[in-house]
Amino acid sequence: MSHNTFRNASGATPDPNPKPTVALITGATSGIGLEMARLLAARKCDLVLVSRRAEELQKLADALRTQHHISVHVIPADLSAAGAAAEVFDATRRANISVDWLINNAGVGVYGDHLDLDLADVNKMLQLNVLALSDLCYFFGRDMRAKRFGKILNIASTAAYQPDPYLAAYGASKAFVLSFSEALAKELEDYGVTVSCLSPGPTDTAFFREVDTRGVEIAHFERRDRDDPARVAAMGIDLMLDGGLSKIVGTKNFLRALSLRIAPRSVVADFSKRVLAGTKTHGAMRSH
Repeated sequence: MSHNTFRNASGATPDPNPKPTVALITGATSGIGLEMARLLAARKCDLVLVSRRAEELQKLADALRTQHHISVHVIPADLSAAGAAAEVFDATRRANISVDWLINNAGVGVYGDHLDLDLADVNKMLQLNVLALSDLCYFFGRDMRAKRFGKILNIASTAAYQPDPYLAAYGASKAFVLSFSEALAKELEDYGVTVSCLSPGPTDTAFFREVDTRGVEIAHFERRDRDDPARVAAMGIDLMLDGGLSKIVGTKNFLRALSLRIAPRSVVADFSKRVLAGTKTHGAMRSH
């Protein structure tokens, strides 16, 4: 199915000169976001790529333009800064870009005893994982609702399905993403806009490579247990294109999340503490 098919799903007469679908991806220079950019470029989608790494962003844009002959617009932005989401939206307005698909992939995690973490790191994480994501859904979602077309994909985590000692604020931020996404999906479904939420388990991204360099020893995070970011990205794109509500990556992760929802919360919290205790090295770590 071509990327333009989705514009005409309502049964309207197809535009003889349809415009390419435009997808905006945050956290686009590494991990899952990078793989999603590659997948959508291969589908001939035009792209808006957002990342705080301006040089890497430009290199990626140049490579995708050359390989796939698409339009790629870059917006260097640190979404952990207050007001950055509005600046990204304003940048698309100035460039006269109408975003059809929004992928909120950027995220960060902080690991350690909550009371011993750097509070500035925690607040930046919450700004990025919660407020920036909510703001981007607000700004671009309003445009999608008005034109009665659009897709939003938010990246949560299996951490959303239980309390996460030593990842307390991170897990809570992903629980927000999951609940928010599913609720927003219901608000927008009557306007031709779908909202999907993907919950990966441990994935071989910068987050866990940072875990490795810090010497954190957590069995659940070992390299052999991590998913390939390209596989996770493909599942996310498929979920978004299908208009699915929510999906956990991996059968083991799904069964674990299901069992934890059934068990008493005190039991779940104790189990999570044992799994995540590790060496409790503190610090900020990139997520996606």
